[in-house]
Amino acid sequence: MKLNRLVATAILVGASTMSLPVVAGDAPPVDDVKAVAGNYAKQLKSALLEAMTKEGPEKAMSVCSEKAVQIGNETARQTGWSLRRVTTKARNPLNMPDAYETAVLGDFEKILASGKEDAARYEVVTESGVRYARFTKALKIEPLCLTCHGVNEAVAPGVRDRLAKLYPHDRARGYQLNELRGALSIKIRLD
Repeated sequence: MKLNRLVATAILVGASTMSLPVVAGDAPPVDDVKAVAGNYAKQLKSALLEAMTKEGPEKAMSVCSEKAVQIGNETARQTGWSLRRVTTKARNPLNMPDAYETAVLGDFEKILASGKEDAARYEVVTESGVRYARFTKALKIEPLCLTCHGVNEAVAPGVRDRLAKLYPHDRARGYQLNELRGALSIKIRLD
């Protein structure tokens, strides 16, 4: 995929409230995009916590695999934004990053390794002759995530068995707290 950056990369670090430069006159304001991302993350985390409490981790796995897609699809229907979670260590092959997301994930690894708490990027890019506004936010491993994504010894045997059955080629385990798990990737076509 051919990728031309129309503007300088804008990276947000930490809980910064710094303003991003205007990336293009027709790109949605970054605060609107961040609100979409925040709403998605809030809905997903709430659904996961509820399922973990009511059904336990083995059944709650469906939240990350199915409910996340439903929330993303509903968000896309309401906003026009394409929204998905991506990672280089996919459990589900549909979560593999495209070329742009792969580069961003590499940058996020470096940013977080330098001691920064968070990372995000918003820019306008041209992909295969089409302009898109793209927002990508780092997703880090939180304590709840370790239930299914932690080192094997820390993952309950029933959870390990269910993961092996559902995802025989799973690469999404062995994480430590605060490691980069992947990114929330949001994009909208501008042309």
